[in-house]
Amino acid sequence: MNRTYKTLIVCTFGALVSIATVFAGNRDRSGQAGAQHLLVDPWARTNGWANAGVAEIRGLESMFANIAGMSFVEKTEFGFNHARYLTGFHGTGSGISINSFGLAQALYKRDKDTKAKIKDYGVIGISFFSMSFGKIAITTVDQPEGGLGFYSPNMITIGVHYAKSFNDFIHGGVSVKIVNESVADVSSTGVAIDAGVQYLAGPYKNFKIGVALKNIGLPLRFKGDGLSVRGNTNSNDYQVTLDARSEKYEIPTLLAIGVSYDFLIFTGEYKDWSKEDKQAFGLTRDDAAHRITLAGSFTANSYSRDIFALGIEYGFMSYFMVRAGYNFEAGMFKPDTRDTWYSGPSAGLTVAIPLTKKNSALHSKLFLDYAYRFTYQWKGNHYIGIKLAL
Repeated sequence: MNRTYKTLIVCTFGALVSIATVFAGNRDRSGQAGAQHLLVDPWARTNGWANAGVAEIRGLESMFANIAGMSFVEKTEFGFNHARYLTGFHGTGSGISINSFGLAQALYKRDKDTKAKIKDYGVIGISFFSMSFGKIAITTVDQPEGGLGFYSPNMITIGVHYAKSFNDFIHGGVSVKIVNESVADVSSTGVAIDAGVQYLAGPYKNFKIGVALKNIGLPLRFKGDGLSVRGNTNSNDYQVTLDARSEKYEIPTLLAIGVSYDFLIFTGEYKDWSKEDKQAFGLTRDDAAHRITLAGSFTANSYSRDIFALGIEYGFMSYFMVRAGYNFEAGMFKPDTRDTWYSGPSAGLTVAIPLTKKNSALHSKLFLDYAYRFTYQWKGNHYIGIKLAL
């Protein structure tokens, strides 16, 4: 890599680290931001190691953790995830469910000389996130026991994403998200922006640094008929509709910084190759038979406490992966100082089912993901996902 790129990466990384002091977590500001569902990761693969893979994540699931990782999509990826949030398998708990899906498509051009397709225009994607709270009884001061029917809050995020590999080492991306929170007669809608970068280094591109700045946007405000009342003004006998303006609220901006390192074991035809030959041939983690990845991340939240996360993942070729993680937040071990319901540990696995022969032009796979995150309340979080990679 030339010197200009190295200088650019160092300067960018240093600037973003300094920004972390501005967005440092502050318990006094906890609960002052809205649209908290922007902090909820719906994907099973990233939850399996407690969101430690800011530098490591690649593919469709990067839409939440670090959009730069979407640049690794080779052709087309489509995935759907379902989460039972703070809810056990038998329906006990909060009753909250999350559904999300995403589609990522690589953009190709044809080489003028060879006419071969080249992924030169990056990767574009769309995503949809929906958090449902089920039916909640309507209560009033006069009827605190209910009996007036039910209402169903909804939190929705629709995202448009773009990522590009500038070379073999630098990958970046940006997301534009439409954020909506609503009940039957009151809603709030706004726009948030994410940006991320990943930098690869090492003999097999096995050392990675990732930075993601998320949920940048203007304050939002609730509007709707639910904030209107009928009343008399200026001692008139007739009633008019009066609109009550809600106070504006901020969205939870955050900065995430992560690093990861792959320990690779090559077997088969690469077993007896020297290190120099492996590097000269351009071998990467995708060529290794066994892989152990260590990852860590730091999340500087602007409206809640900062989070440290550590994770480990074992991968057998690209067909089986098992991972575990742990996240730490100050004060989480004492009930009177705890601001989170996560107790720390998480675990998950991925199984890939080949749909075509490996040496075919189109090596398609079907991925099945599962993850579990331990919580203090109820029965934890269960995540189930399915992804098709063409």
